[in-house]
This record gives sequence, structure tokens and C-alpha cells, in this order.
Amino acid sequence: MMEKEFEIISKNKKICTENPLNNKWDKCLDDYENYLKEYIKHYKKSLKGNLVSLSKYPYMKAKSEVFCEQLNNAQNKTLLTEKQLKRISKIQTRMLNTCCT
Repeated sequence: MMEKEFEIISKNKKICTENPLNNKWDKCLDDYENYLKEYIKHYKKSLKGNLVSLSKYPYMKAKSEVFCEQLNNAQNKTLLTEKQLKRISKIQTRMLNTCCT
């Protein structure tokens, strides 16, 4: 009986220790990563002369600025975990590598 009680208590502790704020930032990073995939797709098409992709640039630039501002503010307020900071760096590196090649 004691083992079952311990198991239930440990499961409850795991649930309670999860930070909803971290989940919010993980969702934001998921959105940022999906945006990056879309951006890269249109960037490559625009290099080939696709006018539709070129016309989307102002919208995508504005969206990128919003993401960067949100993430910079979160970073300045130390709301992000080390794992999330590494993920941001990885996403930004991927974008730089795509645009610089």
C-alpha cells in the first residue's frame, strides 16, 4: 500500500512542478520554428523569381520582428530556460545559414 501512495504522490509532484509559463514559451518557439520553415520556403522561391513569395516579404518581416521582440523581452526578463535559449539559438542559426548560402 505504501508503494502505491508514494507513486501517486510522485506523479502529483511532477504535475505540480511543470511550469505553465515554460509551456507558453515552448509554444511560442514552436510557432517561431514553423514561421522559419515558411520563411525559408518563400526565400528560396523568391530567389528563383517567384513574385508571390516576393510580395509576402513585408508581412513575413513584420512577423519576424514580433517574434524577435517577444523572445528578446522574455530573455531579458529571464523567463526562458537554458533549453529554450539553446533552441532559439539553433533556430536563428538555421535562418542565418539558409540566407547566407
